[in-house]
Amino acid sequence: MIAAVSAVSTPILSGNPRVLRSETPYRGLPGVNHLAYEVDDVEAVCQRMKSAGFRESTPPNAHPHRTRRYFYDSEGNDWEFVQYLSLDPADRNDYNLPDQ
Repeated sequence: MIAAVSAVSTPILSGNPRVLRSETPYRGLPGVNHLAYEVDDVEAVCQRMKSAGFRESTPPNAHPHRTRRYFYDSEGNDWEFVQYLSLDPADRNDYNLPDQ
């Protein structure tokens, strides 16, 4: 299952891994930083994205209640795929735990 948790009007992923993003994420400028989708098996999605030629952009992260993987599309947009490992919303959205 893939559930959209954020959306904008933009072309669908086209698989061009040559596009490089020139912006620095999270620097406070208006706009969309990345699009996020909840998935049942983030590693399977990761393998499909890599096989299709998408460039991975996953920052270091190791959270006990969620696994995240990121990829750039041909427009330089960053797409997040997250698999939650807990049913508890407090665990899923705990940003006080460090990503290691």
